[in-house]
Amino acid sequence: MLLEGKVAVVTGASRGIGRAIAEEMAAEGARVVVNYHSNAAAAEEVVSGITGRGGTAVA
Repeated sequence: MLLEGKVAVVTGASRGIGRAIAEEMAAEGARVVVNYHSNAAAAEEVVSGITGRGGTAVA
């Protein structure tokens, strides 16, 4: 886990490339902050996916 103990703030993480980056960083051990502009439901879906796979994330 390359990012163990690190915190990643990913802008635009509720969809598209930002989502993929957030998910990959979480898979590598980072605690992820899912930043979004207007779609809280999509951001919470990303958080649920990350935490469901054992990662740590907040929106």
